Amino acid sequence: MVYLHEMRGFTTSFGGLLMAWGALVGIAGSAPLGALVDRIGPKIVMVLGLIISGFSGFAFAFVSNKPTAIMVMTLFSIGNQCIWPAQMVILTRVTPEEDRSKIFGFNFMLMNLGLGIGGLLSSVIIRENSLFSYQIMYLIDGATYLLFLLIIIGLDTPHARRYVAKDDEPQSGSYRELFANRELTILTIAGIILLTFGYGPLQSGLPVYATQYLNLAPNWLGIIFGVNTFAIVAFQPLVLKILERYSKYSALVSVAVIWALSWLAVGISPYLSLLMSGVALCISQLIFAFGEMVHAPTSPALMQELTPEHIRGRASALISLQWGISGIAGPALAGIMIGAHLEQLWVLLMAIGVLAPIPFFLKVKAASAARYNKG
Repeated sequence: MVYLHEMRGFTTSFGGLLMAWGALVGIAGSAPLGALVDRIGPKIVMVLGLIISGFSGFAFAFVSNKPTAIMVMTLFSIGNQCIWPAQMVILTRVTPEEDRSKIFGFNFMLMNLGLGIGGLLSSVIIRENSLFSYQIMYLIDGATYLLFLLIIIGLDTPHARRYVAKDDEPQSGSYRELFANRELTILTIAGIILLTFGYGPLQSGLPVYATQYLNLAPNWLGIIFGVNTFAIVAFQPLVLKILERYSKYSALVSVAVIWALSWLAVGISPYLSLLMSGVALCISQLIFAFGEMVHAPTSPALMQELTPEHIRGRASALISLQWGISGIAGPALAGIMIGAHLEQLWVLLMAIGVLAPIPFFLKVKAASAARYNKG
């Protein structure tokens, strides 16, 4: 949004609407692209996604009018929506079931490491009022997709191809079959609620809360979110080790509790001095990071565990859909409540809302235990 506003002269309202449009395109594309993964195989879909994302990343460097910006954002969202479900299917298939939580956890850790490096790189490259520096950053971003593309093209494993059903398995699948799995449906609904009140408001609501309500300087934001990223990179292996002792259902319950405590730390920040309110937000993101480190390896591993092989692409799209919906609902709720000067009520709602999925997780846990005992 900074690039579009300061370098290209678009209004911040247009920038916000463009981001929302990208999220809507991702949501609309998740179901058909998940089905495409099942039909033609994850590798082909991922290759297409990386090509589209790479070249649309390059195109962002040269957008000069609104129609072009909308077209580029549309392509970029479609490309990214191709990548995530396909990548998740490949990771699931190449990893033994008992090790999937670890692979998803390490994938999350590496993603955060990449975000941290990217943030540092952008701070070095980007210069105030320099269009060329922003263009260089977008060109580098596009190039990273094409570098990833070369790796995926060289991936030669049957796990990356279309799944060939055995004689006693269904030869094709559907979303109707997926939603007939009651446990998967409940987990999807619970995941949307958890992410809407947990993750969704962070990147949009918390910065506004910190700078406009608490009057913290903008450079605090780098410190606050830097604490989060550093904690994930540093402690994810330890958290994975601890998770081996607990069931995935108990782990998901703990995520809700941890994130509620994180919002509690946010809630007490206005009652502290300016310096200590900034420290409180840093602590909140440290706490939140531990919830992320539990959620990232647990939620996708559990959903994949409950999914038959022939509809694994569709299940992976459902996981992506949770992020898409929460990525719109969370910021929208934050914008409405903070805009109405209901900042503390917003924080309270987030803390309570993030606990709402706990009964869903316990219900799925009970159903799983009953199925296991019957088996």
